[in-house]
Amino acid sequence: MMEGFAYFPAIVYRDERPDLIEKTLATCLGYLDQVRNPEWPLCQSEHLGNEPALREVADYLLSSAVDLLRGQGYAVEKYDFYLQGLWAQEISGGLGTNVHVHKNSQICGWMFLETPAGGAYPVYYDTRMNKSMIELDFVQDDEVTNATNTINFNNMQPGTVMLGNSWMQHQLTGTNADTPTRCIHFIVSHRERLCSTC
Repeated sequence: MMEGFAYFPAIVYRDERPDLIEKTLATCLGYLDQVRNPEWPLCQSEHLGNEPALREVADYLLSSAVDLLRGQGYAVEKYDFYLQGLWAQEISGGLGTNVHVHKNSQICGWMFLETPAGGAYPVYYDTRMNKSMIELDFVQDDEVTNATNTINFNNMQPGTVMLGNSWMQHQLTGTNADTPTRCIHFIVSHRERLCSTC
């Protein structure tokens, strides 16, 4: 049999933190109440990265992102990392988000707060840009193979945290639920340190 080598992985990370939901949800609902419009089924708060009531969540997301980058082999001691964006989101009425990436950042993800059956969930797209230009039909089943072009995480629970590199295309699907999906979407960016030993 021919030997194979798997290079250039695109890794999606998952953690379960239901212990952070109660206070986080209450704070996010307060901000979502300020921007909710019954005629628009997707709403997003202002940046909440400096909200004192979310300090524990913000610290957890930032330290997790830096740990992931360190584990991927990046020289994280050369940079200062910060939450460039941390928004409460509410998705309802069949609407989801467009496929997107986050430029000028390193890690992005979600923390799910309320996950009704049939609600929105994250989808990550194949990062191999040239593959889509010559794509063959592939076997459609539950097994993830080298031919798979999207990964659907349709099993979110309150407290599920998803993280990935910001260059990975991702989106939240539309929701078919009667109640909204609520989550935090966040991005972690960096600044180069002037002195790496300071």
